[in-house]
Amino acid sequence: PAGAVSNEIVQHHDWLPTILAMAGEPNIADKLRKGHKTGDKTFKVHIDGHNLLPFLTTKGVKSPREGFMYFSDDGDLVAVRVKNWKMVFMEQRCAGTLQIWAEPFTPLRVPKLYNLRTDPFERADVTSNTYWDWYLSKAYLIMGAQAIVGKFLETFKEFPPRQKAASFTIDQAMEKMEASMTASN
Repeated sequence: PAGAVSNEIVQHHDWLPTILAMAGEPNIADKLRKGHKTGDKTFKVHIDGHNLLPFLTTKGVKSPREGFMYFSDDGDLVAVRVKNWKMVFMEQRCAGTLQIWAEPFTPLRVPKLYNLRTDPFERADVTSNTYWDWYLSKAYLIMGAQAIVGKFLETFKEFPPRQKAASFTIDQAMEKMEASMTASN
């Protein structure tokens, strides 16, 4: 609603179902999971998106999204966001610039935990002498993240990934070139 300020979670995946709801198709994500015919094709896919139209147009309505997964461009699960909490499993340790595309993510043996409302820049592990004491008092949240990731992975049984994640390594570039040469022969 006009003039409203919200701290609810919205993700770019939500725009497809929301825009289609505006166009008169409010339940596209459910229909696509069951198999939805459009024209002469039937699509059976999992869209990780919510119709945000009620949230965007009605005062007091909450976003249906409570969290989301962060994936790297290579398809690695980097972090999970649930409400105010973010659990980080891999981190980009490069200090910025275009070099971040050249440097790999570093897997963590123990995930880091941040409350994004109180630490929006995710710096507590660097700037606080008591981060790890605080972390141990909140470690139970990691079990909840495991359940959320498990539920997400269950969707791959019925809806397996349709393509491999893109990669920037020379090995995978060579594999693609060799595959295209084999296919053309």
